[in-house]
Amino acid sequence: MSDGQVKTTYTLAEAALLLSCHPETLRRAIRSGTLRAAKLGREFRISRSDLEAFWAQCGGGFLFEPGDEASLLPPVPKVEKKKASSKERGRQLSLLDQPESD
Repeated sequence: MSDGQVKTTYTLAEAALLLSCHPETLRRAIRSGTLRAAKLGREFRISRSDLEAFWAQCGGGFLFEPGDEASLLPPVPKVEKKKASSKERGRQLSLLDQPESD
């Protein structure tokens, strides 16, 4: 997201991270009607206001700081793939290269 934009909808996994609960807990709340959510395909999307209302109904305090423009999700670590050098690729064995055992 670019600066100045507010995240307004959350996936089930993102909402579970924010509330420190299991996604199945939120699924049960959606099925029971306690938490409002939209279903897009096989996934749920929960609006920021519905998530705040659910949290308050459960006895929680402020979920988002007033005027907070940033998402409260922790940053996702970037995983770098290491490419094998040509020397390393040459050392890889296939099943056909392995010696037969007697």
